[in-house]
Amino acid sequence: MQTEKTKYNIPILTKGMELLEIVSQYPQGLTLAELTSKTDTPKTSLYRLLCSFVEQGYLSKDEVTARFSLTHKIFGMAMSSIGGPSLLEYAYDPMRRLRDRLSETVVVGTLTEDRIVILDQIIGSHHFCFTVKPGMNVCLHASAPGKAITAFMDEHERDLLLKKIVYTRYNENTIACESDFLAQLDLVRQSGYALDLGEELAGVRCIGAPIFNRYGKAVAAVWITGPEGRIPDSVIASHGRAIIDCAGEISQKLGYTKEI
Repeated sequence: MQTEKTKYNIPILTKGMELLEIVSQYPQGLTLAELTSKTDTPKTSLYRLLCSFVEQGYLSKDEVTARFSLTHKIFGMAMSSIGGPSLLEYAYDPMRRLRDRLSETVVVGTLTEDRIVILDQIIGSHHFCFTVKPGMNVCLHASAPGKAITAFMDEHERDLLLKKIVYTRYNENTIACESDFLAQLDLVRQSGYALDLGEELAGVRCIGAPIFNRYGKAVAAVWITGPEGRIPDSVIASHGRAIIDCAGEISQKLGYTKEI
């Protein structure tokens, strides 16, 4: 018996969306062979889907490596739902000032389902800096932006999100259970900024703060990323305040007014 959910399901559309979700997890792109191994779609049908997405501008194909990857068109659609192109437009100048102040790479990203999707970055001024690629995604429980956004969610929305989190343990620093994650969120609400102290990638530290829209909803986060040696415990508080200032400036441009 068909349910309401399956009655109106369009199989080819469902497969297309599943395909985009898979590609989004691999910022370096995937070849047709790699995609075939990750789906149950026949190779010929899969290739047609890929060609259609390329033609529509949602995927691009590297002619040298034959890898398919997401384009900025997808990110543009996501941007429209969280404040439109104005988010990045308003974010760039504050992000540049933060980079000039702290010298580390500054990144902005938003929540999509149960992952943080990177929208863009301002590369740091050190000779060696970490860089990311728009479209990359990071987990919630072991990332500064994930904690920053989740901490300031509406309680009901947060409870629903918590049910989706898989507490993958990347190393000995990673939060491995919900109770520890909730304790971290309490600290984020107290300080205004969130930390990733080598939790997803050992030796790499991140500090982030939430960006709010005019309705007071945490729609994105801005954060810095750098090696542990350049972000020791002694600078975390001062760096955190600088990042809060950056996030606050972006939020204000989006129409957010902080309640006193």
